[in-house]
Amino acid sequence: MNGTVQETIDWHTASPQQLDGCRCILMTRTGTIIDGRLKASPPHDGYQATRFTLDDTDRTLQGMQILSVDQRRPPILQPSIRTLTVLKG
Repeated sequence: MNGTVQETIDWHTASPQQLDGCRCILMTRTGTIIDGRLKASPPHDGYQATRFTLDDTDRTLQGMQILSVDQRRPPILQPSIRTLTVLKG
């Protein structure tokens, strides 16, 4: 059986630039698995963190909040998400 192995990125320590556009696989608290790409929204309106939403091709989940990354604090995973795996490429 042939398969492709993709390297993961540690979202706990990665910079916003490293995460932007990366493929992500997440599981919600209700057990739903979602495969998509992270889309960064730079800090604005006095908010210091880069916010990441889901950028899906069907646009049905576009704008779903995933993660907030502030270089001064630990990243914050949204409460509705149980696990997050980020893949390079």
